[in-house]
Amino acid sequence: MQHDIDRHEEAEQSYMDEGVRILELARNAQALFERQPAREKRRLLNFVLSNCSWEDGEVVATFCQPFDLLAETTAIAARSSAENNGNSSKNEIWLGR
Repeated sequence: MQHDIDRHEEAEQSYMDEGVRILELARNAQALFERQPAREKRRLLNFVLSNCSWEDGEVVATFCQPFDLLAETTAIAARSSAENNGNSSKNEIWLGR
């Protein structure tokens, strides 16, 4: 049993380390994207987006999963912050209904 406990503790730390790396990448995504050559930008956009359209003079992007959930959550957080003058807890949007 101790071996199983140790294995689970190691996996938990690995998931946390990977999560931190993903958040750091997301934070720097715009700057990283801007430095890439056009071919790499296209590759990334094909990975993240399933479709784009032009509506009323604006580009409308349709995201692939799980990027659609991230985009939706970001939009909800922005609306919530605007409605509450930035005083609400951002964590509330991640809670289940």
